[in-house]
Amino acid sequence: MTTPFPPSTFPTMSLGTPANPMTSSSNSIPPQPPPPPADPSSVLTAIQCCSSHEPSVRRPAEEQLQQWENSYSSGSLEGMMVHATGYLTSLISIIAEPSANENYRLLGAILLKNGIPKAFSVPLPESTSPNNNEELSAVNHQTIARLQQERANIRNQLPTLLFHEGSSTIALHLQLALSNIALFDFPKHWPTLLEDLMGVASPSSNQQPNMMRIRAIKTLRLCLQSIRQRKIIVPKNSNLGSAKRVNPMLNMRNLGSIIGKAVHERKEVHSRACSIFGALAEGIVAHAQVAISGTAVGNVGSNNNDNTAAAECWQAECLLAVGYIKCMTELIPMVEIDNPSMDPRTPIARQLLQSLAQICDAVKAHPAPSVPPALSSLTAIIPAIHQEYTMRMDKIYRATLVCCISSIRSLPQLFASQISHILPTVVEPILMSDTTVLQSMPVKRLMNMTGLVRSVLMCAMYDEKRRDSLLGGRKNAVLAALMGKSAGGATGGAVDNNANNPSLDPGVIEAQNTITALLAEGTIERIVEALVGKFLRLHSEEMEEWENDPEGRYETDLAEKCSLLDAADSPRHCGGALLLTLMNRETDRVAQTLLELIRKLGSLQPEDVNGLLNREACYRSLEICHAFIVGRGQRRLNFSEWFQAELLPILQSDLGETSPVAMRAMQARAVQVVQAYATSLKPEEFGLAFQSVARLIAANDLVTAFSAARCISHLALIHVKGTEESIQLVSVREHSVFALGNAFALANRAESEECLRVTLMCVSALVEANGLYLQPVLQAIAEQLPSLWERAGDSVPIHSCLLSVLNHLIMKMGYSTVENSHVQTVLFPLLDYCTDISIVNRAETLLEDGLRLWLVVLVSSKLVTMGPSLTNMLPRLEMIVRAGLEPHLSLKVLQFNAILLGPQVIEPLAPVLREMLVNLTGCIHSERKEGGDDAMDGDEKSKGTDSGVTTMRDANAALTFAHGLMQLSPDLGLSISAPAISKAIVSLTGKSKAAPLLEATFLCFGRMLWMNPNSLDEIFASDPNPDEKIASVLSQWIAVVTSVSVVVMLSAQAQKVVFIDQKGAALSLCSAVCRSPRVARVAGHEVLNLTRRLLELESKSNGLGLDALVEAACGTTRKVVGDGPLGDSAARTAEILKSDPLLTVSLKEALENAEKAVANL
Repeated sequence: MTTPFPPSTFPTMSLGTPANPMTSSSNSIPPQPPPPPADPSSVLTAIQCCSSHEPSVRRPAEEQLQQWENSYSSGSLEGMMVHATGYLTSLISIIAEPSANENYRLLGAILLKNGIPKAFSVPLPESTSPNNNEELSAVNHQTIARLQQERANIRNQLPTLLFHEGSSTIALHLQLALSNIALFDFPKHWPTLLEDLMGVASPSSNQQPNMMRIRAIKTLRLCLQSIRQRKIIVPKNSNLGSAKRVNPMLNMRNLGSIIGKAVHERKEVHSRACSIFGALAEGIVAHAQVAISGTAVGNVGSNNNDNTAAAECWQAECLLAVGYIKCMTELIPMVEIDNPSMDPRTPIARQLLQSLAQICDAVKAHPAPSVPPALSSLTAIIPAIHQEYTMRMDKIYRATLVCCISSIRSLPQLFASQISHILPTVVEPILMSDTTVLQSMPVKRLMNMTGLVRSVLMCAMYDEKRRDSLLGGRKNAVLAALMGKSAGGATGGAVDNNANNPSLDPGVIEAQNTITALLAEGTIERIVEALVGKFLRLHSEEMEEWENDPEGRYETDLAEKCSLLDAADSPRHCGGALLLTLMNRETDRVAQTLLELIRKLGSLQPEDVNGLLNREACYRSLEICHAFIVGRGQRRLNFSEWFQAELLPILQSDLGETSPVAMRAMQARAVQVVQAYATSLKPEEFGLAFQSVARLIAANDLVTAFSAARCISHLALIHVKGTEESIQLVSVREHSVFALGNAFALANRAESEECLRVTLMCVSALVEANGLYLQPVLQAIAEQLPSLWERAGDSVPIHSCLLSVLNHLIMKMGYSTVENSHVQTVLFPLLDYCTDISIVNRAETLLEDGLRLWLVVLVSSKLVTMGPSLTNMLPRLEMIVRAGLEPHLSLKVLQFNAILLGPQVIEPLAPVLREMLVNLTGCIHSERKEGGDDAMDGDEKSKGTDSGVTTMRDANAALTFAHGLMQLSPDLGLSISAPAISKAIVSLTGKSKAAPLLEATFLCFGRMLWMNPNSLDEIFASDPNPDEKIASVLSQWIAVVTSVSVVVMLSAQAQKVVFIDQKGAALSLCSAVCRSPRVARVAGHEVLNLTRRLLELESKSNGLGLDALVEAACGTTRKVVGDGPLGDSAARTAEILKSDPLLTVSLKEALENAEKAVANL
């Protein structure tokens, strides 16, 4: 079938007012009106209204407060001049008013803390004289002075408010506000900040109340944290005098000056911060001595008042000791002693590190053996004085260990001489203490102990095997420049490597010898055995939990497995993390030790509970270290043999409720080991393992059952690779019906949300792995769904799992699943629940997954049976589209509804869609609002459809929808899509865009140009250089159309799809050449050349007929549903394609007409 192609037959349609980029205001963000001035009364009124339960009262007040806060961050200094309000000054007045309601004062402190980063991050000029700063010629100098004065007043008043505040909660937010100021104003505008806080907290200020000193040291720590985390700010050209902002590209020729400025600023900040190093070091020693010994805390005697004062003084000294040590932890990374032999700070730093080691040694005992005599008479004031003393010393010990870890990372050479003293004190309890003692220790103590050992083992300077790499590691020129060092060394130029070689330092050599002894034969084996037997082994409380709360036990075990390194918040985390560090350092020896332990414990009787628990711990250690055992290019364990000899008998054992917990625990651990080493199973063993684990889903022991369900989820999917039928996948399908039955039975036994989620994910994985092979049992699967839906309640995870199960069922089995009555009992109520955006947080939790399921239902439905149900869902879809939620999915759902039910479903939404497409393509045509020079983190993510800043994903979704709509209903589609496409085309001149956006934009514009060949003339009608702009757009288009990737060249089907796009572009361009003399003049010959090449390709290829092209295009839609039978959408799509003129019109006819048009110029 062909369509006539004379020039007179092309339809025309007005696009409305041309989109002129030079005059159109739609491409720029309108200026926001300045907020009203802020005063204490108006701000307090807004704060009071924020406490109202009435939304009509609360929301305007919240918006007003947000507007005042945002007035300080208008994106530039000029904007700040217009919007300055005095908002922070008003908050200070409210907080300082003692008679004000404490809740209002607290909210004021929170608002102050949140507002300071926006206010202080915009740099103000040093001077208000126009002669000193050209940027000030167009702004109000009085406003700048007022802003400077406001910041100065806040810096002056905030410390007074902080130290006189009675509420600890308000004080905390004032501390955070002060630390926010430190981030921006130290040291340039507040050079004495740290010294001022140090002066309040120092031992010499005994006249200050203890509360004030403690608050000062905590504030100092927060300020040091902020200063240490300061980021490098790259200045941008703001051009305040012009309306247009220069694109903030980094000129590489300026890199040297930028690095130089950053280095200078960094050194200045660190040098100024280190001015309190000596005072902090002295304070650590002074307060720690008093806290540990109890001396000099006051007059301890028979007088209760004196004893009370002495007890309070001692407790304050303990808090101050911890506070000083934590401050030093933050300060040490800023010390930066690169050459200890030349740096004058080396002696005091060495003295500090020695003091830390001595403090560790003094408080290492847990629990504390006895209370110092100076504190023994405080029993009347502190009845549990021994427990109190143990707790206080534990906090000092932990803070000191963390400070030592910071020293190892930042000052490894200086700390090296302390390794021989501190490392044994940490390792000794791990080796010598029994399990009960270790379990009684606070978890944070174990974290810090194992953390210090890990830091020592990971430090390259303490590794004798890497001593030759110490100097070589300093030769990264860029990093050295950013650190303020030369590539050759710390002092620059030619240096004497021997004089500054850490490997020759006696302290470093001593540290290396200490670690070598720690890892010596016999010692490392003891450490590994201690970690396995004391940290990884189940203890009595966990055994009791296994009996009384198996689901809780499983969830705890699962959480420990998922956060081994990132959240080491349990003894098992600590032991596992240290074991991994040892394995990384001494892989062969640690692996050999673990395997030898397993060999020794291999033949144990069921009654040997202690041995079974040790064996389970060994299995856990192998599971944790599996990447080292069978990875890194070497297999240190023949898992196949071990599976046959040891694991398989355990998996096939029938254990009842009366079986020992240790035996059940070992079986559950064996299942998890199989999951970890699944890829090491031979093909013939995989089926045996899958069958054995699937049987255990029905185990009496719930921990074992849930472990088996999770393992089956993994085993079912690891060998699903395209259409490949592997031996393992055949084994999965052979036993999946049996596994599904056990999984549904386990779901009925599960009570907790997490355990039910694990079970449903197992069902989902089995369905995904089998697809149509489960068709015979579809009815049985569907019958299980209603009861699960009833149990879901308001649980987000369970609804999410049900969505996954239904997704895979429908994707893999097609319309037979959708039409099943039991499935429909769950399907449409679930869709209704997940897409109900009127419920709070529903759009953030389940809407995206719900739309995915909705899309799969549409693609798999037959109109005869599912038409009414799909039509009933349209009002919900309209709500979602009008709200602009999840456009990358909601637009696709709308498109498939239009394909099935007709384009009339889109007509009521035409105005909304027209505006929505313009907004979603904002990342193509809108001028992005750049952040100021003070911007800390750029945000390139979507900020909603109203902001004009969208993601590439949203833009692609909008363009894909526009193209599909114009293909389905040309007139309706063009009326909706033309404004967005026109704006996108205008923006292409003189700007570079991402390749996917260019392809999608030109694909849409090609169809638009086909329907209105004069589109380019209308778009650039008001442009002063229309020929130049049109030539630029067409040149880009032809370049995009003719560029073919290597991936496309390797796929015959992909080549056909690309040819469809190329042919459509050629036909559209030919139509424009025929109807527009301007297009024919500026790009006629290029269009003719493109069309001739495509015509030649079409004539030489036998596979580019209409049917072949339609089949290739429809093949891309089948990927949505996998291997299940499609619904009516496939046939409807094929009909649309076969009637598409951009596929059916003859290229030869189009070329002849275009040649005539060019020849007539």
